[in-house]
Amino acid sequence: MQEPVYSSEEHKSIIEIYLTMSLNFAQEVSTKTKYNNYLEVINTIIEYSNTYGSGAKENGTFHDWLMIIPVNLSVATNGFFAGLETRNNAAVIRAYKVVLEQMVQETANKLYDLEIIND
Repeated sequence: MQEPVYSSEEHKSIIEIYLTMSLNFAQEVSTKTKYNNYLEVINTIIEYSNTYGSGAKENGTFHDWLMIIPVNLSVATNGFFAGLETRNNAAVIRAYKVVLEQMVQETANKLYDLEIIND
């Protein structure tokens, strides 16, 4: 998996906690093939984040960039879980979704509180 670009060590710590938890939960409920497909999507999200702002039409803010990984990771993981959910694993997947929803809210709050040091 591609390494995200971070603005600081604090940013890295915040994102890695959420990213690691999402990856672990996805791996636990899927096959190796499906998990590898999930990783491809995650790589696309990270690539977009890493190159954000390099396009001529991209003129977002620092906070827009900070939120790319958590927002897109949340959507991708929820979609992945929706495709995997069966009667047998529904309780586990729903529990993971609740935990990840709480974590993405905490992650967003922490990211909004990050200060721009060099603008």
